[in-house]
Amino acid sequence: MKSGHRPTASVRPFPRKVAHASRKRLTRTDWHGRAAIALVVLGFALVSWNQLKKQWLQRESILSAAAEVHRLVVSQVLPAKRGSIVSSDGRVLASTGTAYRFGVKPGKVPESPAFYAALARATGIPASEIMDRVTSSTGVTEWVVDLSESQVREFQQAKADYGADGVWLTLAKEREYPFRDVLAGLLGSYKDGKARFGLDKGLDSVLAGESGKVVGMIDRSGNFLPWLIDERDSKPAVNGQDVVLTIDSDIQRAAYQALKRSFVSNKAANGIAIVMDPKTGDLLAVATLPSFEPDRVDRELALALSGKRTSPEINPAVGLVFEPGSTFKVLTVALSMDNGVIKPGEKVYCSGQKSFSGIEMGCTGSHGRKAHGAVTKETCIEASCNVAAATWAVRLGYDKFKSFLDRSRILEKPNLFLSPSPKGMFRTNEVNKVIQMANIGFGQSINLSPVMLASAFASIANGGVSMKPRVVKSIGEKEQPPEIQARLFKPATAREMLKMMQAVIQGPRGTATSLAIPGYRLAGKTGTAQKPDPQTGVMQSGRYVSSFVGYVPADNPRAVVLVILDDPRGGQYYGAAVAGPVFKDIAAYLLKRWHIPPAHKPTKNATATSR
Repeated sequence: MKSGHRPTASVRPFPRKVAHASRKRLTRTDWHGRAAIALVVLGFALVSWNQLKKQWLQRESILSAAAEVHRLVVSQVLPAKRGSIVSSDGRVLASTGTAYRFGVKPGKVPESPAFYAALARATGIPASEIMDRVTSSTGVTEWVVDLSESQVREFQQAKADYGADGVWLTLAKEREYPFRDVLAGLLGSYKDGKARFGLDKGLDSVLAGESGKVVGMIDRSGNFLPWLIDERDSKPAVNGQDVVLTIDSDIQRAAYQALKRSFVSNKAANGIAIVMDPKTGDLLAVATLPSFEPDRVDRELALALSGKRTSPEINPAVGLVFEPGSTFKVLTVALSMDNGVIKPGEKVYCSGQKSFSGIEMGCTGSHGRKAHGAVTKETCIEASCNVAAATWAVRLGYDKFKSFLDRSRILEKPNLFLSPSPKGMFRTNEVNKVIQMANIGFGQSINLSPVMLASAFASIANGGVSMKPRVVKSIGEKEQPPEIQARLFKPATAREMLKMMQAVIQGPRGTATSLAIPGYRLAGKTGTAQKPDPQTGVMQSGRYVSSFVGYVPADNPRAVVLVILDDPRGGQYYGAAVAGPVFKDIAAYLLKRWHIPPAHKPTKNATATSR
């Protein structure tokens, strides 16, 4: 360096600008991140390609597989078994039987002769018949067959062994009614899975039970795989409850056969025979005609629509109301006695007719007599005097009689699980109460259902106490106990009435002496009521309701029997001649069935009359 000169700074060249200011070396972490991103991109690409391939290239095969899985996961209804209806003596009256529907669908079954042979062994249907039906038909073919449990298992095994999707067994819904027409009017009909009428319908809520279901996967033979059943969504079926009736099957059959003889010979429109236990109100028999065969009910319904018969849906014991006629005198006299209307030793003179509010009523022509003369309460019942009964009914008065109707409940609907069950008919707005009461005294101007009328008559045999009519004894394990309706008469009055009614069958002036059974004391009352025109209300000539109510035996009645023949057209119409023989046949059966000994040695009977 020269002296005197300022030293100069050293000059470094300015760095050149380049595209990348620096070249940083990539670390291991950087390479991992880039690899992860590449893998994600590749994954998305693969998923997209796979989805595209499934949607376009493998679409049909995937849909087919899904359909197969869906087909094998099913929900199947488990039908509840319908409860049975059983008689009080333990006989099955209605039940869901062992009948199955065996079905085959052509094209869905193997063509192996061995397969048809296996079906034949399981069902009892010849293999040739099954093959012929399958090959000659393009649609479903079904048979109804009775199968045991072992046969059902054999069928299911054959179906599984051959993988036969086109065969099946389902429990038939039809009910079996072993007593057929004998009890058809009471039990009704159950068909095509539906209760149609009768007790089978009225008790449907307890008989039906509740269906269940099973959800799960099945194999190709249609059998559920136990380990693949969805327990959360599946539930067991709850079978229906059995119902025990008060009906005694033997008494029912005897009553029906006795009723049928008179119904046919007298060409009646309807027939009813009720046997009731007066101590409990139990209906031991409810026989009705016309009846029907349970498997031919549709034909009978068609006849009813054409007006050729009463509809089988109507049980006339509860579904129709009738004027009771002279049987009602039993209630008129008993009620008059209880209310002090009949004075001790009183006699009403019957000249054959009597005027009430200017209207002549009487006994002219009744039972072949023109007049009864001096009539006591005993004679009124024995000889069936309209004049005496009308006189005491008018004296009793509307208010006391209406009070009796309310207390006895005989105008109410019979609560017996049967429909229709109309109320009785009694006009409360009648202008001339005197005429109304005179008519009611001998059983006209009032309409009652036979069952409710029978319950009132039964009170006479139960010390004056009326029991509610009962046809269902128990539902499942729960008994339906007897139920008191009301006290209708004093005990002394009830006892006296039973003695008075014995004279109807055994007295010298009795209207039904032909009904006597040698050695036994029976009691009863005849009834013959004219039928009014339903349109005008005017009494029709030659149209009657013939009836008889009786007690077996008279001393301590175990049964009250009410028989009604509606509109007999066979020439006879008096209650003793038309309904009386039905009572006699039923009474004879009961005396023998219950081993009731004779009250006295049989004696030669006087000339019997039937009126």
